[in-house]
Amino acid sequence: MKRSLFLLFVFILPCLQGCLGTSDEVSDQTIRLATTTSMRDSGLLAELLPAFTAETGIEVDVIAVGSGAAMNLAKTNDVDVLITHSPASEIQFIEDGYAINRTTFAWNRFVLIGPDPLPGNLTEAMSFLVRENKCFISRGDSSGTHIKEQDVWRKVAETNNLSFIDNELGYHPDWEGYQSIGQGMGAAITIANELECWTLSDKGTALFRSDTIELGIQEFESLTLVNPYSVLLLDNEKLSETTLLHEFLLNSIDLIDNYKVSNQTLFQSGLPIDGE
Repeated sequence: MKRSLFLLFVFILPCLQGCLGTSDEVSDQTIRLATTTSMRDSGLLAELLPAFTAETGIEVDVIAVGSGAAMNLAKTNDVDVLITHSPASEIQFIEDGYAINRTTFAWNRFVLIGPDPLPGNLTEAMSFLVRENKCFISRGDSSGTHIKEQDVWRKVAETNNLSFIDNELGYHPDWEGYQSIGQGMGAAITIANELECWTLSDKGTALFRSDTIELGIQEFESLTLVNPYSVLLLDNEKLSETTLLHEFLLNSIDLIDNYKVSNQTLFQSGLPIDGE
């Protein structure tokens, strides 16, 4: 009798496992995405990822950090795929062997957010902040936005006789109004709003937050402020699943182009119009 029960248990167990599934089978349908805080804070991911899951059955765990931190997570195999917006760093990341593919799928522009419009073009406006000792909030987190901010300061340095520093906070002017917070885009906007300061933001997050802050958005016609978002594939065991995400993002033209806040488009699909 005992032997019969044992044989019955051995026969039934695999059936139960097949019906219930295992944790490994469930985890195979989940990928870990490290992405920029601006991609999250703009609300675009909340539009894209549910549609991806509905189409493929693959869940996406999102870790929102700066582009630099996202790449560091990939180096330690703590994520499966990246969405970042730091082109030079992305190219170097591939050259160093950490990623196998980089494809731009959406873009917008960087803008200044502040209590008042600033005079002149981009470099004139930024130098005005320094000369007038205005308050500026820097993310200071090695993110794509922080790297772009440093690019802007280098442009300012070319045409202005101002004192600059290159230290652990990055490249920036030496002035009392400069405040580095080491946080994401949403936090930078919140702090700038509370202190009535200026900050550099991607346009998507700026528009998404525009109804919740007292600051205005100022745009400049400068190629320096073009902001492309790219998906980076990594050579790992989830490559098949992440390739599906890659293809989905490239084919999500309507979702990206039609995503609006207050009837304003936050992103455009594909490559920037200037080819950058």
